[in-house]
Order: sequence, then C-alpha cells, then structure tokens
Amino acid sequence: MRILASLIVGFIGGGIFTLLHVPLSWMLGAMVSMFIAKKWGKIELKWPPMLRNLALVIVGYSIGHSFSKRTVVEIFTQLPTMLLMTIFIIVFSMGLAFIITKATGINLASTITGSVPGGLSQMVVLGEEMKNVNLTVVTILQVVRVLSVVCIVPFLVFSPLLGGEAANTSGVPPTDPASFRWGLLLFFAMAVITGLLAKKIRFPTPFLLGPILVIGGCMIGGAGVPDMPGVFIILAQLSLGIYFSFMLDISPSRQLTAFILWSVVTSIGLLAFSIGLSFLLSSWHHISFMTAFISLSPGGMAEMALLGHAVGADLSIITGYHLFRILFILFLMPPALKAIFKLPYFKESDNSRRASS
Repeated sequence: MRILASLIVGFIGGGIFTLLHVPLSWMLGAMVSMFIAKKWGKIELKWPPMLRNLALVIVGYSIGHSFSKRTVVEIFTQLPTMLLMTIFIIVFSMGLAFIITKATGINLASTITGSVPGGLSQMVVLGEEMKNVNLTVVTILQVVRVLSVVCIVPFLVFSPLLGGEAANTSGVPPTDPASFRWGLLLFFAMAVITGLLAKKIRFPTPFLLGPILVIGGCMIGGAGVPDMPGVFIILAQLSLGIYFSFMLDISPSRQLTAFILWSVVTSIGLLAFSIGLSFLLSSWHHISFMTAFISLSPGGMAEMALLGHAVGADLSIITGYHLFRILFILFLMPPALKAIFKLPYFKESDNSRRASS
C-alpha cells in the first residue's frame, strides 16, 4: 500500500507539472509532490531501491538505443577534450570546496570529497575509506548538488537565455503504438540481466551502464533494437523523482541551513562554470550547445539523459562525457585525494581545528 500511495502521489505531481509545461515534468513533479506529502501529509510512503534500479535500466536502454558507429568514432576523437574538461571541473570544484570551508569551518578534506561531482554513492564510499572525512558533510554536499542540477538545469535549458526548444518539455519521446513489439521484451530482458551482472562485478551505477553497453553494442552491430515506448520513460521519470524525494529528508537547524545555503551557492557556481566550458566544447567540436551543456552539467547521467531526450540532444555524446567523468573520478580520484590529504596543509588545518574546539 505504501508503494502504491507513493506512485499515486508522484503521478498527481507529475500530471500537474505536465499541465503547467514544467521541464522534466514527471520527474520534478513527482519529487515535489512526494516531498510535500512526506513533510505535511499523514500518509506512510515507501519506494524500494528495486524500482529505482528498474527506472535506471529503462533510461540506460534509451541511451544505448541512441548509439551508432558514427557516434562511437566521435566519442573516441573527443577523449582528450573529455580529459581536459573533467580536470577543469574537478579543479574548480576543489576551489568551491575551499570557499565552503572558509565560510563554515568544516574541514577541507570533507568539503573536497563532497564537492567533486563523482556521484553520491561513489563519493560516500570513497569518504568511508579516508580519515578525517565527515560522511554527513559528503552526503549533504552531493545531494544538494544533484538536486540543484536536477531542478535548475531543465529551466536553464528551456529558458530564453540558452534557447532550448520547448516542444517536448516533459522529456518523453512521442510514442508510436506500433513500437511495442515482442522484440522489446527480449532486449529489455537483456538490459536487466546485464545490469545485474554489472552490479555483481561492481560497476559504477550498474543498472545504468549495463543496459547502455548491451543495447549500445546491439545498435552498433546493426541489430534491430525497438524504441523504448514513451509510457516507460514516464514511469522511469516518476520512479527517479520519487526516489529523489527521499533524499530531501533533512532535519533543519541554523548551522545546517547555513551549510546547505553555501552548498546551493557553490552548486550554482559550478553550473555557471559548466556553461562557460560548454561554449568552448561546442566551438571546438562543432556540436550543439545543448549537447555540450548537458554533457558538462555536474548532474547524474540518468537525469541528464532524460533532459537530452527533451531537447533532442546527442545522447551518445552526453553519455560519453558523463561516463568518462564517472570512471575518471572512480579510478583516479581515490589515490589522488589520499595523496593530497597527506600534505602538511591538511594535517595542520585539522590540528588547528582540534585545538580551537
């Protein structure tokens, strides 16, 4: 009953936002309506991780369906640019972490780990492996950044400032009634199985990357993979929106409010920096500005892919940049941060804070 109640609340919010022509209406509407229901309603709500993972499989299937031989070649030609842009974003994030530390007094190791846009689960796991890192700080910074990007980027994309076409603000592709073929069940089953295998071998965001790899490989190989019907994209948006609403459950306090405010300000600063980099990327590789901006936005790959659907951006390029950043941060950042946190500056700052407390 609690799961059904969550679905109904999310559907009501998504429907209202769709009528209001809000960008990514089903995801944002579900998130807002669920937050209101949890905060002021008396209904018990629940959303199991399995349904969130199923939504990621749907999004991963859609991303993989956008792949072709041409786009794979283009991704490989852009690898040096991906590396450069990733380094720019990470260095700028560290600068923002320094600002948060100066403003709030929280140790720099925690704010750096929380500010690097490498994914919530990955950075929390990384924080657990390090000394002098406050996992609460890391979690709040990552959650605030993701939610800020999810809420702000769609409105930026569809605003006159960036000139996005608003013909399909819901982010749901038109559904052809004939597109639901029995072959869809076969390929979707392959996507689910690959997601489970990716989880078993500990891939980052396995239920997204597994389907991308198998469906993308089938598309590159010339297999006739059916389109994902629009109704499933709506369900995926609803599931992710409901999931995000549970990340908003934070007990208020004066110190926490100031910290969250600085987190939002720095997240907006990182978005502004991404816009600047997007102009460079668009001019260097002659891709649309929308594709460049969504590729460099410091949000989750699934959410940015849904947004790419809405504006007709190149999903394969978007996926390439987000995947490169995730893998770069996952494999190279842990040893890099561990080495950085051993520098005398970090030890001295920790000792001075202990003395002052």
